[in-house]
Amino acid sequence: MLKNYLKITLRNLRRSKGYAVINILGLAVGMACCLLIARYLQHEQSYDQHHANADRVVRVALDATLGEQNVQSAMSAIPLARAMAEEIPEVAQATRLWHDRAGAMTVYADDAQFLENNVVFADPNVFDVFTFPLQDGDPATALAEPYTVVLTESMAQKYFGDANPVGQTLNFREPSDRDVFTYTVTGVMADLPATSHLKIDFLASYVTQRWSEAQAWMGFGVYTYALLQEGTSARVVENKLAQVIERHAGPQVMERFGISYDAFLATGQGYRYFTQPITDIHLKSSLEDEFGPNGSQTYVWVFSLVAVFILLIACINFMNLATARSAERAKEVGVRKVLGAVRSRLVAQFLAESVLLSVLALVVAGALISVALPLFNALTGLSLTLDTGAVPLITTLVVLGLGVGLLAGCYPAFYLSRFRPALVLKQTTRTGPGASLFRNVLVVFQFAISIVLIAGTVVVYQQMGFLQAKNLGFDTEEVVVLEGAEMMGPQAEAFRGALRDLPGIERVTNSELVPGRPFSGSLFRMEGAPEDEVTALDFTYASFDFVETLGLELVAGRSLDRNRPADSLAVILNEAAIAKLGLTDPIGKNLVWGGESTYTIVGVVRDFHIASLHHPITGVALLGPDPRNTNRPNLLVSARVETDNLPQTLAEIEATWQEFAPEQPFVYTFLDQDFAAMYQSEQATGRLVAVFAFLALLIACIGLFGLAAFTAERRTKEIGVRKVLGATVPQLVGLLSQDFVKLVAVGFVVAVPVIYFAMQQWLQAFAYRMELGVAPFLLGGLLTLAIALVTVSYQSIKAALRDPVKSLRYE
Repeated sequence: MLKNYLKITLRNLRRSKGYAVINILGLAVGMACCLLIARYLQHEQSYDQHHANADRVVRVALDATLGEQNVQSAMSAIPLARAMAEEIPEVAQATRLWHDRAGAMTVYADDAQFLENNVVFADPNVFDVFTFPLQDGDPATALAEPYTVVLTESMAQKYFGDANPVGQTLNFREPSDRDVFTYTVTGVMADLPATSHLKIDFLASYVTQRWSEAQAWMGFGVYTYALLQEGTSARVVENKLAQVIERHAGPQVMERFGISYDAFLATGQGYRYFTQPITDIHLKSSLEDEFGPNGSQTYVWVFSLVAVFILLIACINFMNLATARSAERAKEVGVRKVLGAVRSRLVAQFLAESVLLSVLALVVAGALISVALPLFNALTGLSLTLDTGAVPLITTLVVLGLGVGLLAGCYPAFYLSRFRPALVLKQTTRTGPGASLFRNVLVVFQFAISIVLIAGTVVVYQQMGFLQAKNLGFDTEEVVVLEGAEMMGPQAEAFRGALRDLPGIERVTNSELVPGRPFSGSLFRMEGAPEDEVTALDFTYASFDFVETLGLELVAGRSLDRNRPADSLAVILNEAAIAKLGLTDPIGKNLVWGGESTYTIVGVVRDFHIASLHHPITGVALLGPDPRNTNRPNLLVSARVETDNLPQTLAEIEATWQEFAPEQPFVYTFLDQDFAAMYQSEQATGRLVAVFAFLALLIACIGLFGLAAFTAERRTKEIGVRKVLGATVPQLVGLLSQDFVKLVAVGFVVAVPVIYFAMQQWLQAFAYRMELGVAPFLLGGLLTLAIALVTVSYQSIKAALRDPVKSLRYE
């Protein structure tokens, strides 16, 4: 029986080659898109699944209210991990991770030096919480001593080649330290998979830092991870965390603010810790101070729907073309029924045809994927392969081939098999109004999806353009940021002076941080105000010429002046900070930070953005170059350059750098590029949606091309009569195209509310967003209409130019 089905199917395909090519091509493109998106989604949802106890590992994150500011941070207090392990029985292990967010560490090996971004300090029990397999070394003791480090296999190869690195040494210098320290290699661990939210190349001993834990409950600076006991509810741990915080932070609140912990909470201040399953961090966490950029659950849902819709469009093509060709198959059905074929056998025959077409399309899809995967990786910035294991891959292909074949063939199979022999053999069967209506509904659905995807892409690109064009409150253009210059020590000021003397440089300053890099947050109060009247501000240390170099706009007072020694303890606030502090005449007033450091307000600048436009403007304090600041040096040198001969200017800057710090790598970025990098996720999503929108429209047009061909063929004699009666080619083209134009118009009406709702929801993620106008709707509709008309017009013009004599002889 199967052999007979196969013979009939192949015979039909040979007889209708055009129909077969259109169906196979449409299904192949749809399957290829679906498989690519599915592989991308599988990658996104597999983060941190490689840990043996992934279901029991959680990260402890902070939700704090400081002044008027709510802070949700991925970091926590330094002593929290130890307190959890000792005071909460449901916690089996708790460990800390820390990396210097001020910049990359310099690693020295022989006569070479390298900047390494993924140097992480960890407690000795880190191997009990995470699955970091050691290829060499003892996990129990690898990080027990200060100045010890575990390398990944790739770093071991980079620094030691094929030699055994255990027992060897490497020299490290932190970005916030001028001294070089020697670390002993105590182990080699496997490289972390790409699906890890932790990016680690070097795992150094946390005890090296020698930080005091006793007075650190009111701050947060490390990442805390806990391994819970089996069967433990995270809610139970969170409830006990609140008790731990009150027990340990209460005395520090009394010491710092002079009020009890309950009174502190009553003022609206306070903080709590909550847990995040490690497997949820990549897609469901968007806190401040994240270990690195995360993905988005929203985008997972978006691409899941895109994959389903593209596959549905391909299946709809098959259904439409099959029902449109029903008259050609009607006599075959009638003859087979007269010869005794039952309906179930006919259904099986038609389903077998669709499954075979689906399998052939799957083969073509495989070829398309092999070509498209490198391009897909370039768009996403990933290195995906289809090597997910033989069994999962084969299972996926079998399910996809059968599923698509059955889905696409079910309606045509039941529709064609219901024909009555007495009617079809008399050639009185025509496609009924029900079938035509269903086919039109499917076409409307196809084009509605295409319009939604195209309009969505336009909105994404418009929002990105809006973000790039928005005034950030300072000038990001032509500002070069150099990292690590403060490591020059006493020579740092001489280096900055040498830069000022270069012909292509207009201004030079130095600072701890610059906009685009996460500022620190802390509590400030006005001098003379009660201890509990504190205001949360973001801050950074800045030096002279900071305002001028970045192009900040002064609205009151003055900038920091190197000729005034007192300005080392001065502060410049932005308008938002002035409003939060409730000041009307701020110049000359004193601001207290940390209970003892006092800074005089000398200037006010117009509000400016220090983070992406996902976030609103915050109150910012630019602290002067306090000579007491030994823990937070001004590591960054910013220079405003002329662009007339930028390569030459950069070369001169590098030459000056080599003169003052030949042992330090020369690393620079442009400030505008730093800001643009904040929107990489949205830009990548926009590119992907644009590609898949085009492919969805392409698949829909492939089906439309086939439908137009069959429509023109069915109306051949009508066209001949109309030409004999004087109809012109434009009139005939309009006649054949108008039905399809109406379907696109209906699709547009269906798509508009979907676009509006979906894109309004997406725009809510931005604190600053464009107004959703009519342009994306019109562009999506008009582009879809134009492509549909081009597709249909080919068949319409071809039919209209046919010799009417031949048309009247048709059939």
